[in-house]
Amino acid sequence: MPQPRHRIPGPAEIVEEWRRRSARPGLTSVMRASQPVELAAGVTEETRRLVGDHLRATSSLLGRPVSSAVEIGCGIGRITPTIAKHAEHVLALDLTEEMIAQARAACVDLPNVEFLQRPAQRLPIGGQRVDVAVCVWVLMHVLDDALLAAACQGIARSARYLSLVEYEHAAVPVGPFSRLRSIGQYLALLPGSELVECRELGYGGDRSFAALIALDRS
Repeated sequence: MPQPRHRIPGPAEIVEEWRRRSARPGLTSVMRASQPVELAAGVTEETRRLVGDHLRATSSLLGRPVSSAVEIGCGIGRITPTIAKHAEHVLALDLTEEMIAQARAACVDLPNVEFLQRPAQRLPIGGQRVDVAVCVWVLMHVLDDALLAAACQGIARSARYLSLVEYEHAAVPVGPFSRLRSIGQYLALLPGSELVECRELGYGGDRSFAALIALDRS
């Protein structure tokens, strides 16, 4: 579906938008406003299940338990406990202090989770490479093509595998703070990547893909 052209918001506008969204109640702070609220919980549970499947598959591919994971764009922490269940240590990143405060409260009983305010473009961290990166409906909000390329290159240098969930079709056109891209477009921006598996995730009339991707291990 062709997307309407919008002026691309600047970095300060994007930060302010996510600060504003963080004040919304519950899952509405991180889910589409165009979808019925009652769908949010079910879609979140399905997303957790798919990410859990990816993490179990990553463990199988590694031949050992997942020792380290980075969550890119943790938001209010709705997926973070699922990652923490499957990884010995989780570093959860987000763009704003407001989102991190809510995620920290949601994960207060999870000692293996650490939080850091940092955008996706500022990866890797300290030259370290984790077993898996998890990115759920985050890269669709990286609007500038050059910044998206930088984020994808950083992810490829930061992790051995990537669990990526992103919108590819929206029944109601997305607004100026979102861009729809295909799995093929993301793979083209991840150097040396290979698709391990890809499944469809429905959300009302919207459609996302949930992909496990092997990243360049050279």
